[in-house]
Amino acid sequence: MAQPMTNPTTVLGDFIGQNWLITPAALAVGESPPATILDQKWLLVMTGVVEADLLGDSTWSTSSVSFLPSKSLSLGGPGNNTDTGPLNWAINNYSIERPSSDPRDYDLAFSVVSWAPFVGLSAIFDAHQSIDAGFAVNFWRPTHFKHGFHYPDVSRPLNNVFSGITVDVGVSDTDASILKLSYHITLVGTIAFAATNSLID
Repeated sequence: MAQPMTNPTTVLGDFIGQNWLITPAALAVGESPPATILDQKWLLVMTGVVEADLLGDSTWSTSSVSFLPSKSLSLGGPGNNTDTGPLNWAINNYSIERPSSDPRDYDLAFSVVSWAPFVGLSAIFDAHQSIDAGFAVNFWRPTHFKHGFHYPDVSRPLNNVFSGITVDVGVSDTDASILKLSYHITLVGTIAFAATNSLID
């Protein structure tokens, strides 16, 4: 059931048809190769649809929603399975050495160098007669990047960790709803191992 829109940011988490792609980013002519595999830049693309269920009112009702296409910053698959998701796939496929045999020692994350996101309307509904109905996706931006420290070298700062997207949306008409939003997120950055629980806003 659609919920009335409110000013505080609503966190969305029910996804449909998620897809991702990750591949090493190519070097420009004359660019020096990465010193280590952890300096390697990756192109990461995530697409999908997220349930919104946001109900309008008699005037333009605006709100912000945010979502991370995963259960955690590791961008793991359904149930946060550590063997799935783009970061773990790249680590396994390219034989990237993990900093510890105990996964509790570090948090997997993606440190962003550049990004180009898109969020749009995917499904809308107006239950009865349409009276000045309207639907809008007004603006999108990164949810606050997180910052912390690398593991095992906890003296090295880790910056710009991807933590999702925040979207400003609007609905007009008391029986009108935004049901779903579609997204296409393109990121360039590095796979990072953060010291456990060091990542903060």
